[in-house]
Amino acid sequence: MTQATVQEPHEFTPHSAPPGASSHERSAQENLESFAAGFFEGAGPALTTVLNRKVTVSVAEVAQTKPADLLARMPLPWVVVEATYQRGLSGVHWLLLSMPHAMALGQTTTGVADGEGELQAAHQEAIRDAINQMLASAGPALMPLFGRSVSYAPVTVHAIEDAEVLPQELAPQADRCWLARARATGADGFAIELMLTINQELARAIAVLGAEEPEAPAPVAARGERAESVPSKIDMILDVTLPVTVELGRARMQIQDILKLTPGSVIELDKSSGDPVELFINDRPIAKGEVVIIDENFGVRLTSIVTATERIKTLR
Repeated sequence: MTQATVQEPHEFTPHSAPPGASSHERSAQENLESFAAGFFEGAGPALTTVLNRKVTVSVAEVAQTKPADLLARMPLPWVVVEATYQRGLSGVHWLLLSMPHAMALGQTTTGVADGEGELQAAHQEAIRDAINQMLASAGPALMPLFGRSVSYAPVTVHAIEDAEVLPQELAPQADRCWLARARATGADGFAIELMLTINQELARAIAVLGAEEPEAPAPVAARGERAESVPSKIDMILDVTLPVTVELGRARMQIQDILKLTPGSVIELDKSSGDPVELFINDRPIAKGEVVIIDENFGVRLTSIVTATERIKTLR
């Protein structure tokens, strides 16, 4: 696999809360640090899967900075990954990578090096897939902080060489923004820096988390009442999206046989034509059923299902 040469991360001057900051400012800093920790919590496992190597991601710092200062210390070109909230919050995030670090991520993911040092379409696609997986992991980690599920739309990747086409919040004349700087490292020398920008509007929304009056505790079920009437922690994740997979069957093949596959080839599965198909949620078996056709679409009619206790285990 290609190993890209990575320059050392650029340093910048942060503007953290001063020592005499008010309790509100300290609370905002703490909330933003918690947000950054949750955002990057699943980044390590996601990048480990994408890059097929052990990667650890740690948050270096969370602080305010001016876009002009950031531009001076990390000159263009940048690769800007735009992530829009789809649920839970509204707004846009931008993940910034210097061009050398973007090249390192793209080349390491694809195994395709470019001797001219240019970011190819394949590299951009690889970066897009890697960040999408990071964001998918970030949603569940942020849920305890926001008290609701958070998800993102598929990201877009832009290679920007001219400051005039930067998003307004990142333009040189823009006011301060919050920046969460994280470092991804691998045991084989892989190292890149990811910078998550948080604009002032979103920072204010995160800063006030926990400032509202706490809700009254749920009443304890009286004797004789059904326990199901009392809200439980499971209510917090009822709208979390999980992948549902229907498996017709499996087969084990040698690599030489896989290479011989052509359009029209038939792969024999480990099931007969009348056997039920299996339904997996979050890669765990949950039910069996039979294939049906509904308005020209395939569907599955469930014939057996695991117990409620086992179904809850599939959420983990």
